[in-house]
Amino acid sequence: MKGLGALESRVMAVLWDGPDALSVHELVDQLTDADRTPAYTTVLTVVTHLWEKGWVRREKIGRSYRYRPSRSRAEATTDLLREILDASPDAPAVLLHLARTASAHEVEALRQGLSGDERQP
Repeated sequence: MKGLGALESRVMAVLWDGPDALSVHELVDQLTDADRTPAYTTVLTVVTHLWEKGWVRREKIGRSYRYRPSRSRAEATTDLLREILDASPDAPAVLLHLARTASAHEVEALRQGLSGDERQP
């Protein structure tokens, strides 16, 4: 995601993929892979920065915080697309090119969305 570092992006992916708010300890566990385990303090710093940037909400439970995304992955991606369109001198051309390169599934989702039918194809 634009505006996020590599570890910030990984933390957001974990938070978006899970149904529940997570503690820093739980994030460390989920970010651990065969090659390395991120330091607790590093993950704490990252989620604190994400909170300061407005990417996550936090809730204090006992002596620690639990973190959850402040918006869905789709909403965050839409915000990035909006920034791109706003920066383009020819936003309609960008949208048309995107539509021409979309898959059949994506075109159908767009048709349904534009017709007011919010169900996924």
